[in-house]
Amino acid sequence: MFKPEEIPADLPDEVKAFLGHLKPEPEALCQKRKRLLAELGKQLPSARGSLQRLLNKLRAALLAMESQAPFQATLAEDFSQVLAHYAKDPAAPNPPPSIVLECMSYMRERVEAMGMGPLLEAVQAASTSAPPR
Repeated sequence: MFKPEEIPADLPDEVKAFLGHLKPEPEALCQKRKRLLAELGKQLPSARGSLQRLLNKLRAALLAMESQAPFQATLAEDFSQVLAHYAKDPAAPNPPPSIVLECMSYMRERVEAMGMGPLLEAVQAASTSAPPR
C-alpha cells in the first residue's frame, strides 16, 4: 500500500514494516468510500455542534484513506477525541445518524480487507486485560 519513500522517516521501524505490508484497498471499498464522502458532503451543511465536528472528522478520515493522501500521524487521536466528545454531548443525536454508522462500518471492513484485523484484535485484547501487578 505505502511505498517505502512515502513512509515518514521518523516513525519507529515496527510501524514502517507494518505499513509496508498492508494490502491495497479493494475497489468495492474505494467506491463505498466515495459514496460515503458524497453523502457526508450533503449532510455537513445542516449539521451543528458536536455532530458537525464528528462529520468533519469522518470526512477527513475518509479522505486520508485515499491512495495518494499524505500520512497524518495525529488523525486517529483527533478522531478519537471528537468521537468521545460526541458521545458525551447530551445534545448530540442519539442514536447517531446512519451516515456515522455507515462510515464506522466501512472503516471496520477496510481494516479487515487490508490485513489489519488480527493486529487490532491483539491491541483490543491487550487493552482490556488486567494490568500486570
